[in-house]
Amino acid sequence: MKRYLFLLYFLTSWSVQSQSVLTLEQCYEAARTNYPLLKQKEILAQNGELAIENLNKNRRLPQLAVNGQATWQSQVTKLPIELPNFSVPTLSKDQYRITLDASYALYDGNLTQLQSEVQRASTASAQQQVEIELNRLKDQVDALFLNALLTDENLILTQAILADLANRLEKFRANVRFGTVAQMDVDGLEAELLTARQRLAQLDATRSGLRESLALLTDLPISDSTKLVVEVLPNQVKVGNEMEVASEVEQGRPELQLYQAQRSLYDAQFRLTANKTKPRLSLFAQGGGGRPGLNFLSNDFKGFFIGGLRLNWNLSSAYTLNNDRQMIMLNRQIVDIQQATFEKNLSVQLRQQQTEIDKLTAQLATDAEIAALRTRVRQAAAVQLDNGAIAARDYTALLNAENQAQLNQKLHELQLVSARIQYRTLAGN
Repeated sequence: MKRYLFLLYFLTSWSVQSQSVLTLEQCYEAARTNYPLLKQKEILAQNGELAIENLNKNRRLPQLAVNGQATWQSQVTKLPIELPNFSVPTLSKDQYRITLDASYALYDGNLTQLQSEVQRASTASAQQQVEIELNRLKDQVDALFLNALLTDENLILTQAILADLANRLEKFRANVRFGTVAQMDVDGLEAELLTARQRLAQLDATRSGLRESLALLTDLPISDSTKLVVEVLPNQVKVGNEMEVASEVEQGRPELQLYQAQRSLYDAQFRLTANKTKPRLSLFAQGGGGRPGLNFLSNDFKGFFIGGLRLNWNLSSAYTLNNDRQMIMLNRQIVDIQQATFEKNLSVQLRQQQTEIDKLTAQLATDAEIAALRTRVRQAAAVQLDNGAIAARDYTALLNAENQAQLNQKLHELQLVSARIQYRTLAGN
């Protein structure tokens, strides 16, 4: 007997040790890592780098262009004089020109640098939009993970009921033969046993479905033996009003980071608008050939070259400068309003979540006492059932009431864990 008990203890210990443990934080990380949308952040970063590289190349390297034209005109230039013994050449009405034009900016008012800042801010804003979508994965993980935990607890309680009913049914069947127990009581216990088995099968199917869904979302090997664990969560800190939200969440919410990225983008655009009114100074060169060449009185094909400095100052850009700046400032104000609205709603959500935490904490204070009283009543009823003092249906009613009390306790415990997790997620931690 001792050898059997030792072997049973060894097998049980080995089974527990061989179980893989999976935490909620590991599920968060795995779901994020394996979610296809995460690759979009890398693509956005690559696009931004390529755009900035293009800007730098256009600034460092000369701009080249090949231009050509062939024309026919109704009149050509003629000298209004005639000289004896000398004929003035007449230009052809069909004319041709092909050139290679090159220019190099000497001064652009830091245009390239400002455009690069706008591009970086735009990339950061787009990436933060993706981060918001990725953060919503936590809600999916929470639902699957916590429902799986609740199903596990429900399975344990249902298995305990099955064991109790099977034990009682075996005794009642033996007592039927001696006439001390009515067949009606045996039938009642057997019906309850079948109902419990049916519920156990449903819970087992639900458990498998939840774990398979969690495995698909996280791409982790989650088996029936995998133990799901929620890390110990600290007590929540109550929020006083919406003005305290920013310090409470510590800028951890991706939405707040998005608002900051959008403001940075508008600031960069604001600085870029001032560049429109600055002059541009560049070197230019043009080489090519045509008929006529630079000497418009020659009707022969000739090559030519022109080089020098070019100044370009678009003064008309100042017409809309003030309006452009006002539009950017108005867009920035919209971002401020959106952030204030978000923080207001977040403050309400945090307050509601804290109220839910307080309510569940108060319920748990009496859940254990209720479950203990239900167990004592059921145990006393079990003795009465064995002595024939009560009917089987009365005992099963008390057994179900005990099970419901224990399930309520486990449910409230997991609801409290869920409420704290949701609070933590809302706070951006």
